[in-house]
Amino acid sequence: MKTALSSAFILITVLLFWFGMVQTKSENEKITQNVRHTSGSLNLGNDNKHSKSSSKEDIIAKKNVYPGKRGTLTHLLRQEMSTAKLLYRAKKTSGEKGVTPREALDMHRRVLDGKLFLQHLTQIIESSANAKKVILGPFSNQSIALGNDALTRSLFSIVLKDSNGSETIEVSSRGKTPEASRLLSQLIYRAHAQMIEQESAETPLLPVLAELASSLKRKEKDIEELRRQIQQRQSAKPVATVEEISLRAERDQCEKELVEHVEVLSVLKEAREKGASSENLASLSILSNKGNLADFSDTIEQLRKFRNSPKAKNKAIREELDHQIAQAMQKLETELTTVITSLKEAYSKTSMRRDEVRSRLVTIAKATSSRSKSNPRFQLLEKREREVLSLQERYELTLPRWQEAKLLVTVDDRQKGSQ
Repeated sequence: MKTALSSAFILITVLLFWFGMVQTKSENEKITQNVRHTSGSLNLGNDNKHSKSSSKEDIIAKKNVYPGKRGTLTHLLRQEMSTAKLLYRAKKTSGEKGVTPREALDMHRRVLDGKLFLQHLTQIIESSANAKKVILGPFSNQSIALGNDALTRSLFSIVLKDSNGSETIEVSSRGKTPEASRLLSQLIYRAHAQMIEQESAETPLLPVLAELASSLKRKEKDIEELRRQIQQRQSAKPVATVEEISLRAERDQCEKELVEHVEVLSVLKEAREKGASSENLASLSILSNKGNLADFSDTIEQLRKFRNSPKAKNKAIREELDHQIAQAMQKLETELTTVITSLKEAYSKTSMRRDEVRSRLVTIAKATSSRSKSNPRFQLLEKREREVLSLQERYELTLPRWQEAKLLVTVDDRQKGSQ
């Protein structure tokens, strides 16, 4: 009887253990499936498509922010996680043609929902051992095989909503603990503020501006390549005017200078990659006649020789020489930076001038060539030029509105203080 009871007890224990393992595995699989689905459903970087119509824009925004049943976490998981909220508000403008509060908020929503912001936020989290442990640590088990960027994006959502009679952006941050959700909310605020402050013309934050800038660069490269091809073919033909002779000579001179600049910059880049010091760079033959690098190098060499000579036995003299050597090194580094900067500026200036000359030569060829209208390169060039004008117009219309929107949106003081 005792043996039967013992066997029954053992069997029940094993069954309970097995049931617990199956349930745990099932929960892990649910988490993995939900987060992976979120990663796949994210639509980062397509915000330029929102500008077609306000109603369509709202629908797309809602799909990006709250994907419904395919949301970042199931209802059960949301209940199990702590949430912190961050509210952004927009000031009203008196001008009739200015950006409305809703437009300003929507621009910031696009930034917060964009790829650049996600990358920056993830970098901030990863750079802090504590933030990474608190925010991402609970999800870093083997059952959730996702990159940190996709995981980070699954932990916050953004929505435009009405709050106390005014529209706001509500950013909901979630975490396994209250500390995690509050910390993520703080980092979202910090990342957004940093990016707004440090934004440059080369890398606009507003996705629609970034896409326009990227498209402009691509089209301009296409135009320059087409002009180069046309010029290459036109160079074999006889020169028609004195202006064309002059322009061709200037173009050839620009090309020669660009080759020289590229050679110098390539040598510098290779030396840097090999770990050359500022003193080593200054002593390169290609820089020997640039600025005052040669004079600083000679001065440092003479000071070192005197420092190591028998004449510098006195401690005070050696200390003074060390001080002079350090000062000379600092001046050399400053001069080297100035020289390299001037080389890069000269390359850019010459390149722009070459492109201008090439453009004028193509204009002359278009006017003098009887076959220019039927030439496919001329036709494609005209098409690309029209596209660039259209893109430039859109960029110049959007940029001031975004600059205005940056000044209008602020974080709710109460929400900011509670973080």
